[in-house]
Amino acid sequence: MSKFFNCLDQGKFYEVETLKYIKHDTYTFSKGNFKEWDIEVYYNRVPIYYEVKSETNAFKYGNLCIEYANNGRTSGIDGTLADYWVHYAIKDKEKNIYDLFIIPVPNLRQMIKDKKYLRTMTGGDNKLSKCYLFKMLDLQKYKINPSNINVSSASA
Repeated sequence: MSKFFNCLDQGKFYEVETLKYIKHDTYTFSKGNFKEWDIEVYYNRVPIYYEVKSETNAFKYGNLCIEYANNGRTSGIDGTLADYWVHYAIKDKEKNIYDLFIIPVPNLRQMIKDKKYLRTMTGGDNKLSKCYLFKMLDLQKYKINPSNINVSSASA
């Protein structure tokens, strides 16, 4: 399986995983590429939108990478219409151990406006993505779970 399809499968897995952490009456997953949100939920008749990201290098470097452009086009934080940015920092993929950050998009955009990120960088497949690099420690108030539990066996 190609790296692209592995990443796509990982993304879909974490979209479903997100439903364990958010209140919802109904939900819909967005379809297609370059979408403006990943999950639409209704809770008490109110629509709420979530952008879901995951990365495996976060613990290695202690940072979260927030994309804002890809292949010369607006994407990620600059393209989303979501209300919340959901970010999985994967510690052990096989054991499903991660830190989870759920950040209101306006708060994340304000941090970017105030330059409260470490730096910008180029990365991703073929170095086509432009990203803001945030220290995980600077986002602790948005962390939902500790990385030392296996959430798949915890009660949701």
